Amino acid sequence: MKKISFLLLAAILIATPFISNAQAFSKDDVVGAEQVFVTTEAEGWVSDRTVYRIVGKESSDARTVLTISQKSSVKAAKDSTPIESNLSIKILYTPNSIVVPKENFAGAASAVEEMFEGRKIELSFSGDDPSLPVNLSVGQKLPDTEVKVNINIEGINAKMSIKSSEQKVTARETLTVPAGSFDTFVIDETSTVKVSVLIISQSEKMTQKSWVVPGMGEVKNVVYDKKGKLVSTTEMISYKKQ
Repeated sequence: MKKISFLLLAAILIATPFISNAQAFSKDDVVGAEQVFVTTEAEGWVSDRTVYRIVGKESSDARTVLTISQKSSVKAAKDSTPIESNLSIKILYTPNSIVVPKENFAGAASAVEEMFEGRKIELSFSGDDPSLPVNLSVGQKLPDTEVKVNINIEGINAKMSIKSSEQKVTARETLTVPAGSFDTFVIDETSTVKVSVLIISQSEKMTQKSWVVPGMGEVKNVVYDKKGKLVSTTEMISYKKQ
């Protein structure tokens, strides 16, 4: 039972990068550009501070790939010790969309291993690569996406799915966050995370409202539970373009 509880916790940690998609670099940003995002819980305490920095850039034809270091400090509770993690992710920019390859988060395995005394974790991915259209308009409906993850920890297998559904562009707004003012489109969606280990299954459903800059990404995200109660707010607090 202890191993199963650990696996459920690890699965939640791995799912976090998929649920919180906050980063808003442009394909025109240069190596060294940096963004900082902070997540504040409804009770007022900071649960996540993440620094994104472009460390590599490759362009060919109409495609640009940014390699981004993602350094996070995450707290599970107000008084808990922060958990530090370092990932390297790639973002693909095409003329029509911004794509976040699901394999990016395979690196979460090594981060979780470090957090939990080196227990060996193996991940495999299937399903969709989360993406965002470059051209947005109010009333536009976006397709559902689902990422599936198979997890093996010390011989115990688990399955996890992260699904985004009911995605719709509901408004266009000028938004001001600590990092500045942005012309954004507002996207409402439902996110569902399901984790299954042996006969144990846990599911978490929430709704999100995101403020997205076309051709860049998300500068603010607000999460609500299934009853509509505020859970957390994530926003960009700084943006250094070098």
